[in-house]
Amino acid sequence: MTAAVVVPWLAAWPLVPDRRIDWQCLSDIEFDTVTPHGKFVQVTGTMASDYSHNGTGTARFSGRIRQVDTVNVVHRMAEFDYVALDSMVRVNTIRASRLATDDAPDDLVFQYVYGGFRPGHTDYFQAMRTGAGMSVGFNQQPRVFCAAPPGARAAGAR
Repeated sequence: MTAAVVVPWLAAWPLVPDRRIDWQCLSDIEFDTVTPHGKFVQVTGTMASDYSHNGTGTARFSGRIRQVDTVNVVHRMAEFDYVALDSMVRVNTIRASRLATDDAPDDLVFQYVYGGFRPGHTDYFQAMRTGAGMSVGFNQQPRVFCAAPPGARAAGAR
C-alpha cells in the first residue's frame, strides 16, 4: 500500500513545477469515534495551520479528548516541511512540542487528533482551489477551507 502512494510521487516529482504559496487554515473540529471495542472517543478543538511559500509551516491544535468519563487537554504544535505536487501536498513533521497544560497521552493524540504531532511523520492530502481560497482534505478527516493571509505572496498560484 505504501508503495502505491510513494512511487507515483517519485516518478512525477521532476515533471511538475513548484506551486507553493502562502496560506492559512483555521478550523473548529469535532471528531467522534467509536473504537472496535465500543468505546466512544470525542475530540473537540481548533486546528490552525500556516503554510509558507518557502515550503515550511506550522500546525497548532488546542482542545480536548474525551473518553467516557476522562477528559484530557491537548495543546500541541508541529513544525513541518511541505511540497506541493499539483493538487497533492506531502507534509513531513520536523519538530513537535506540547504546552505544559497538555496532559493527553501521546498515543491518544497521534491516533485521534493528528499523527503529524509526531516528529518524522509524513502525511499526504489534497488541496483544491475554491474561489479565493483552498479546500483541504486529509484521509479520514473532513475538508477545511483555507485562505491566503492578507498581503500574501500568490505568484505562480493556479
